[in-house]
Amino acid sequence: MKISLMYGILLMLINNGRIRRDEIAAHFEISPRTVQRYVEELAACGMPVESVPGPRGGYVVPDSYKLPYVLFTAEELDRLRLCADALTGTFKDEIGRSVRDKLAALSEGRIMAAETPPLVIDSDAWNGSSGAVQPKLDAVGAAVSARRTIRINYTDKTGRQSYRLLDPYTAALKEGVWYVYGWCHVHGEFRLFRLARMKSIELTDDTFAVREGADVRAALSVNLGDRINLELSADENCLTMLEEWLGAESVRREDGRIFCRAIVGDGEDLVRKILSFGSGVKVLSPRSVAERTRAAAAGILSVYGG
Repeated sequence: MKISLMYGILLMLINNGRIRRDEIAAHFEISPRTVQRYVEELAACGMPVESVPGPRGGYVVPDSYKLPYVLFTAEELDRLRLCADALTGTFKDEIGRSVRDKLAALSEGRIMAAETPPLVIDSDAWNGSSGAVQPKLDAVGAAVSARRTIRINYTDKTGRQSYRLLDPYTAALKEGVWYVYGWCHVHGEFRLFRLARMKSIELTDDTFAVREGADVRAALSVNLGDRINLELSADENCLTMLEEWLGAESVRREDGRIFCRAIVGDGEDLVRKILSFGSGVKVLSPRSVAERTRAAAAGILSVYGG
């Protein structure tokens, strides 16, 4: 935490020029005294941080100063490559394309790689992944790098669970949802799989060669249906089925109840899926889904004379 803050302060000074101590403190939510101590430690490490006195003073790093080369391990370069792929569909302007291209350049070896990084920075906030998603991303990333076939326990949108062999080509972030793109051995074609629906991921000993026709950008451009932020509350006995459907990272416990929040497709199957839980699940949001579920339940009840 301390190293991350010091590095963050240094980057802030390099990118913004002269900054007052109270501005740095407010930005990082630390005390001005802590800012002063960290700046002094940066200076003691050889960083050219200068203190400018006066009402318009503050801290400044000379314009001529450049950070030394950043060293990445092979695993970190693979993670950056995944970030570059994810940025493809997120930022479509000139700046976004420039960021994407530079990240892609890192993974192509135009930056130094080190066996052991001299500085470790927790980057969880960069990808927004919860603890439940991260191990899955790590497993997929390892398989992509080694071109290893994976065996997944997958739950499809209807709730049906099956084991599949998948040659993973890449992981992609679309509308806040992680997908894995690759060759599905069961269906004999390229497909997108939602990472949250993978209950388990096992690396096999089999390797694969890249097939012709792979196009993750085309797959991501296909309309996956209207996407909504679904919020549910549920009984404890629905926990396992909800985790299989929405992913464990979408589920939390609070005051003896289960609460879920996930981005899902707002198709015809959604209401039927919700009704399959019976009285154990209640739609909190959006209201339109709650009303459609209520109407469908009333229709079922009328059939049985309720």
